[in-house]
Amino acid sequence: MLGLGCGEAADLVPPSDEGELIAYGPLLSDDGAAWLGTAALVRAPDPDTARAVLTRDRYAGIEVHDWEFGGRR
Repeated sequence: MLGLGCGEAADLVPPSDEGELIAYGPLLSDDGAAWLGTAALVRAPDPDTARAVLTRDRYAGIEVHDWEFGGRR
């Protein structure tokens, strides 16, 4: 999942319930100076459940992609 940022950085700390969280971190500009969003790999039964990991109103858009260990389906 990719949360594409707008404005100030959001969700810099991973969610406290990390049960289905595989990886999580900020997306930064090439020079590391600007926050561009957040990337997360999470096991979820559906896209809406996956999106709930991020604060929706802090992103210009949230993309959810099907993924499994080994790559995309």
